[in-house]
Amino acid sequence: MGKIKILDCTLRDGGYINEWNFKTEQMQSVLNLLLNSNIDFIELGFLTKEKNKNQNALFDNFEYINKITLNIPKEKLCLMVEYSKFPLDEIIKYSPIKNIRVIFKKQKIKEALLYCNKLKENNFNVFINPTYINEYSNIELINLIKEINKINPYCMTIVDTLGAFNEKNIKKLFLSIDFNLNKNINLGFHGHDNLGLAFLNAQALIDLAKERNLIIDTSIFGMGRGAGNIQSELLAKYLNDNYKTQYDILTLLKATREEIEPIYNKTPWGATMPFYLAAIYKCHPDYAKYLTQKNLPLDEIDNILKNIPKEKRISFDVNYIHQ
Repeated sequence: MGKIKILDCTLRDGGYINEWNFKTEQMQSVLNLLLNSNIDFIELGFLTKEKNKNQNALFDNFEYINKITLNIPKEKLCLMVEYSKFPLDEIIKYSPIKNIRVIFKKQKIKEALLYCNKLKENNFNVFINPTYINEYSNIELINLIKEINKINPYCMTIVDTLGAFNEKNIKKLFLSIDFNLNKNINLGFHGHDNLGLAFLNAQALIDLAKERNLIIDTSIFGMGRGAGNIQSELLAKYLNDNYKTQYDILTLLKATREEIEPIYNKTPWGATMPFYLAAIYKCHPDYAKYLTQKNLPLDEIDNILKNIPKEKRISFDVNYIHQ
């Protein structure tokens, strides 16, 4: 059996809930609680030049990162960057964090992989995260994997951007990726819970991966975009019970109670029928969020979502949906 690790992305993906407005002491508390719970990787947030005041989990330089991680082991920390949103030379020159997760859309493959390769050449542990992976044909996916093999990154991640995967999708993707991807490359999974299947999909992937090392994304109490993510505390308990891991569940529950529940009470997330419909029609979850805020009846939301043209579905366009 390959090794299974948890990557908690509360401060990054959870930031979609509170616009990344985490206070410094809150971020440090979350970091320390996750470290004390023995979580394997912790994602601090996004590297981006597009941030506003008080968005502490969005980083436009490395000064603040150095401040909040002063006494924290850097090998457990990750940063995410969307290709083209942060200068490569600044990461190479200044980043104290060596685990860099790069996301990109299909139309940016060539440039994004050059970006990833440059990071690898400069001794970063590169996580390659192609978004909307369900949009790739089998041939496109195999060609992508061939290019990824040339880079030989630390990890390639299956990203269920729309939260629309089921066990059949996971099995098909895994078999194709596992057969073609270099055996030393970790396989990641980032699932959203819009269909209520994210945890089950992770279990299916674990059952399939007999030799492949896995890194599964989670967040405390499932905090994240749309219906949220796999809950860190649930996956940790599952792995403790079935794979002899030693995650501290009580510490994860303490993180939930002290730091995340107050956010949830103000701005809740979780499964709703509009998010469910968005996943069925493979629409960006922000369409469901927008229509919900308009207090439309469910049948009207259903009618609007199913009539969005395919080319408009995967990226949220506020002007289009308003019209």
